[in-house]
Parts: sequence; structure tokens; C-alpha cells
Amino acid sequence: MGWVEKLNQWALKSIRPEAIARVAANPEGIALIRADGKQFIRWSDVEEIAVVKQPQLAGGSFALAVRGVGSVLVMVDDTVAGYGEFCQELPRRLKGAASYEGSTVGLLATSDEDGKVIFRRGAS
Repeated sequence: MGWVEKLNQWALKSIRPEAIARVAANPEGIALIRADGKQFIRWSDVEEIAVVKQPQLAGGSFALAVRGVGSVLVMVDDTVAGYGEFCQELPRRLKGAASYEGSTVGLLATSDEDGKVIFRRGAS
């Protein structure tokens, strides 16, 4: 199943009324701050991250789809406070993660792809 299908499934099952207002990375994990509270995902719980193109009607150009253990799927778009710093932390915190900047340039260069996986945890 591709990322577009995964995102569509997530949207249908998990639409949340409160959008993420800020994202922050620290040595332990990812903090997602919403008006209704905070969610935390440990780096060790991150299974996969993909860069996806946003639809033209969305406010931003790209978003990160973060999939954690237990089928947690979080969308963080590039209009969220702290997004740039978060993207810079990914290669430092997740061994083998591809560069966000390189991935977005690659997506802009093609109209065939809607997303690109930049990190996938190997089977342990």
C-alpha cells in the first residue's frame, strides 16, 4: 500500500479536531503540541517517516507523515512552528534517515511521485 492510500486511511479513521500548533525534537523524541494537549513519540518508537506533497489547497507545500509503533500516524505540515528545526534533527536522531531537503528537491523535480520515505526502521 502506498503513502497516498495510507494517508487516506488515516484521514478517514483519525481526523482530529485540533491541529498541531508546534513540533519540537529533543534527545528523547518528538513533542507535538496541540491546543488540546501534547503528544510525545520516542525516537525508538518511530517506525517510518515520509515526506509528502501537500495538495494545492493546503497552506503548505510539504508535510511529514510520521508512523510510530501501534499504528500511530501523525501528519506535520511545513506551516507548523518548529518544522524546519524538526526536519534538521531527523538525520541526527534516526540513523539512516535521508536528508529532508534532498527529498523535497527530488519530489519537486517529478510529478510522478506524491511522497518519499526518508526513514524506515529495519526489522529487529
